[in-house]
Amino acid sequence: MTRRFVVALLFLGFTGCGKSTAPSASMPSPGTAGSGGGDAGNATTASGGDDAALAPMDAREASMWTAAGMKDADPEDFARLADLVGCEGLRERADDASRRMTAIRAMQYCRDFSELPWLAQVATSGTDDEARSALDAVVELAARPRRATDPEDADELHVGCGALLDLARGKDRPKERRVLAIRALRMLVDRGCVQKGDIPTEFDAK
Repeated sequence: MTRRFVVALLFLGFTGCGKSTAPSASMPSPGTAGSGGGDAGNATTASGGDDAALAPMDAREASMWTAAGMKDADPEDFARLADLVGCEGLRERADDASRRMTAIRAMQYCRDFSELPWLAQVATSGTDDEARSALDAVVELAARPRRATDPEDADELHVGCGALLDLARGKDRPKERRVLAIRALRMLVDRGCVQKGDIPTEFDAK
């Protein structure tokens, strides 16, 4: 499934920031990943083969997934993996639950916001560990100095901000997720995808 088709599906649930969104077609089923720890060197799917519909994983990529999946993985392991497979590649490989946490953690090293909608969906519907790692990744992406945004990523940026805003406003959502979403949104204001006045302030110090 192409990135443009996924974004098109997401836009069915969005008419702008603050609207609700349906899960991406490539969104993994929440709650299936392990809680905490690394992915412990999984280079193949649970069935023992390469991911369906994806290019076969060569030895170099497999070794990088193994290194980044270890509990004591170095940040450089995640950075090298993200550089090799790209942001979209991380998201596609994350369909395998054994690699999901590794993929989420590596996304903080993406070079753009192309998978922000997916990260926002994980933050909303994933397990606590997945959500925390996804929001941490968004915060790291948002903290980078602003630069000219690739026009192809503009739609994803706005869709992702809309999903994060829904999460931040969700009274029934866990406080930790809402606080991290608010932090990320405030860092994304200058990207033009959310208005400062729309971001909840209920957790601010009085």
